Amino acid sequence: MANLALSPTMKYFGFGDNDDYVVLDGGRVIGRLFLHPQGPDGAPWFWTIIAPDIPPSIDKHGYSATREQAMADFKVRWMTPPSVKAKA
Repeated sequence: MANLALSPTMKYFGFGDNDDYVVLDGGRVIGRLFLHPQGPDGAPWFWTIIAPDIPPSIDKHGYSATREQAMADFKVRWMTPPSVKAKA
């Protein structure tokens, strides 16, 4: 089971504001989650998986209504086995 947590992007990459986070699995940066000013109406929080060991895919990112929902959506995608992701 993944132990996911958020931490300010500024701490890891030297950029970002109060609504910009990296997603950590243990101490490893595996994703990013931030408030996107041009996000879709009703879903301004953008999340993306950036772990280099995960194969490229169009389903490694999405938009959500709240930060909490973005983290939940990220976790679902992160926890989905690669074989299921490829079929989705």
